[in-house]
Amino acid sequence: MKDSTLGIMFDRLDTHGLSDIKDKLINVLQSAVYEGAQNYAREEIIHLWEEMEQEITKIKEPPTEEQLKLEHPEMH
Repeated sequence: MKDSTLGIMFDRLDTHGLSDIKDKLINVLQSAVYEGAQNYAREEIIHLWEEMEQEITKIKEPPTEEQLKLEHPEMH
């Protein structure tokens, strides 16, 4: 893991409003610092990175026609 990984993760989580994943990341970091669980933390951070990327992909996907109909029934 590069030194900049955590900074990048926090920036991306803030940019996309993913506070739930940010909270998980903070818990993992606290675990590593206070419980000496570095290997656990490293694995969890990798998992959280993947979760973050999946959520960002969902956020960036344009809505389908069916989603638009459900969200805006007055338009149809």
